[in-house]
Amino acid sequence: MEALNRKPDLTARRSMNLPDGTMIEVVGVKARTMAVVANNKALSDFDRGIHLTAAKIHVNGKPIVPDDLLDNFTDEELNQIIEFVNPDEEKEGTSEKNG
Repeated sequence: MEALNRKPDLTARRSMNLPDGTMIEVVGVKARTMAVVANNKALSDFDRGIHLTAAKIHVNGKPIVPDDLLDNFTDEELNQIIEFVNPDEEKEGTSEKNG
């Protein structure tokens, strides 16, 4: 059997700038990365979310680790990043049903 010879598209999907000019880009993530983090029982739900958010973004064009999110951003900035990266699906679903 021959292995599938392809690479997933991990380029930036959308971006935003924080008030200080820091660019946050949402990038593609490999399914295995998402599964490993989602199934890691050693992480709390909060930590799982931080790990998934870090995997989904580049900051100023570079990948980051979860500690970067916690150590280099204020609570307000972190909340803004999380909302941008993981839009509230319930709100989106409601507007699509009503629209």
